[in-house]
Amino acid sequence: MKAEFFYRKPLKEGELKPAFGKKEPDPDRPDHKGFFKEVFNAREEEHSLSESGFILLNHKSSIKDFYDDKEVTEVYYDEISKLVKKQTGASEVFIVSHIARNEAEAAEGKRLGAHRLVHNDFTPNFKQTIQPLLDENNSNPSRITVYNLWRRFDKDGVNAPFALCDSRTVSEKELIPTDLFNYGKEEENTETLADENGFTVEIYQSMNSDNHKWYFYPKMNRDEVVMFKTYDSNEKPFMPTLHSAFDDVAFNENVSPRESIEVRAICFFD
Repeated sequence: MKAEFFYRKPLKEGELKPAFGKKEPDPDRPDHKGFFKEVFNAREEEHSLSESGFILLNHKSSIKDFYDDKEVTEVYYDEISKLVKKQTGASEVFIVSHIARNEAEAAEGKRLGAHRLVHNDFTPNFKQTIQPLLDENNSNPSRITVYNLWRRFDKDGVNAPFALCDSRTVSEKELIPTDLFNYGKEEENTETLADENGFTVEIYQSMNSDNHKWYFYPKMNRDEVVMFKTYDSNEKPFMPTLHSAFDDVAFNENVSPRESIEVRAICFFD
């Protein structure tokens, strides 16, 4: 299928480093431009964390209510930590934040909705961001990775699908480092890295590239999780797994609005 993805326009000569979070973004997105791309069915090909940067996992959670922050932090974090350890062989896994999204409630200003800008959550500067966590745990790992784990839990699994770009089709020349202020301010359990105002991280926005190859997993259900890599200290240069929601032009308004939860897992390796 074809879908529209919103990319950052190239920086103008002399333009300052982009930044988000100090003020509300312009809803008209004047710094971004939509490009129509083919989106391939990821279920029809083999993928891996080490090559394309993402995989689909079968994982049944015991969580009854993904909007219950207490249940999520006390139960779901442990479930996901064990899942990530099994997949990666990491020595330690820290679940540092989560976001529950709801398209219907986002329209009413009650929750975050699907994020429709092409981006990656971190850049190679991420190790500087988590230095307090390293110091707190007296850690000096040989490798650090970060994975996002994304699950949808609405009934139909159709509205606002989640797309991932094969990291092998990404190059440094289209990536735009961007400061994101107040990161984690709207999320739970970021206390190891942030205060009540969140903290600042450097993310990647991306300019358009004809080389980008996009995938999605159609009709995901609550017993499936997409795991994708957003940072790896051993990759030089690090090519991120760009990602974005998109709108399916065949979307039927009668299907359930998207509901999803994502968590971020920081992995340390001996």
